[in-house]
Amino acid sequence: MSNVVVEILKELLFRNRDRRANPVLDGPMRPNSALEECPVLSTAIAEPDDIAVAADGSLYVTAGRSIYRFDDADFANPIVVAQFDGLATGIAAHPAGGVAVGVAGHGVALIGGADEGRMLRIEGQGGLKCPTALTVGPTGDIYVCDGSRGNAPDRWAYDLMQKNRSGRVLRIDPTSGQVDVIADGLGYPNGICLALDGKSLIVSEAWTHDLLRLPLDAAGALRRPLAVQQNLPGYPARIVPYGAGYCLTMFALRTQLVDFVLTEDSYRRKMIERIEPAFWIAPALRSEGHYLEPVQGGGLKKHGSLKAWAPPRSYGLVIFLDDELEPESSLHSRVGGTCHGITGVATDGQQVFVTSKGNGKIMQVTARPAQ
Repeated sequence: MSNVVVEILKELLFRNRDRRANPVLDGPMRPNSALEECPVLSTAIAEPDDIAVAADGSLYVTAGRSIYRFDDADFANPIVVAQFDGLATGIAAHPAGGVAVGVAGHGVALIGGADEGRMLRIEGQGGLKCPTALTVGPTGDIYVCDGSRGNAPDRWAYDLMQKNRSGRVLRIDPTSGQVDVIADGLGYPNGICLALDGKSLIVSEAWTHDLLRLPLDAAGALRRPLAVQQNLPGYPARIVPYGAGYCLTMFALRTQLVDFVLTEDSYRRKMIERIEPAFWIAPALRSEGHYLEPVQGGGLKKHGSLKAWAPPRSYGLVIFLDDELEPESSLHSRVGGTCHGITGVATDGQQVFVTSKGNGKIMQVTARPAQ
């Protein structure tokens, strides 16, 4: 019997089967406590989201509706350099100086550099409801991930539980203001960077747990991305080139319980209607330790301690990838850790900085040998 016939029979007989099982953390992805050992540079910003290093070495961080800048080497006293009417989310260094920032419901703001204070408003193409990440090409073109057409960035859990696939990648010409949709129908694109070859974009797709390659030819044309890394163990966030490879963050780890709930449409609809989002069976940036939070048996405290191998309500994970986007090493903050919800990453070419949105930390991380 051919594989095609077998797959058709499985679809008919087992409609809710798990097509891509949650992968085991092993090899370069083997759990450790390395993220807990990394230096914490600052805890001065509540819920830091994304981070970028400008050409002059200044470090910029987005949090809520504000952008902060660190000018001193000891990362003390962050300065608020801009505030917006919408959430400030993805941020990236601009080759002409300063940074570009995605502002939910508005567009892309340019901070610092020659275009200080300029807002590239996106009013066509349905606007920019949910910017999650962006990168700036060498010629100044800005590439933006619009995670969802129906939910703002702070409603990402709704988007996951609704099983939406409305995310897009936009290209913005900063001179003319022209906006082109270059990829559509994505499951919450949540990170973007230029590939090492300079000929394509690497995009993280959170809800499908994939990394995609998006060609940069034929500007303005809708392109079909190619999945180059599939079935990741968590929900990927931002990604940046680093050395001869890349550094990828994961804002939460997958669990069998959440994967199962995503197959149960009726239960999920009732959960959304009747239960507060903080208590959904869904990934979280941090655990509040509330007795109403959903847990599996393995997550219960035994003898006063929460076991590190328990199914995670929240998690911290940074992955170093090679030039083929294969994992080389990883740094973890396991169950009960204090560096969860890793959402942002940036590098100055030597150092790598990440943001723990779940625990309000800015940290410096280094690649470690694979185990």
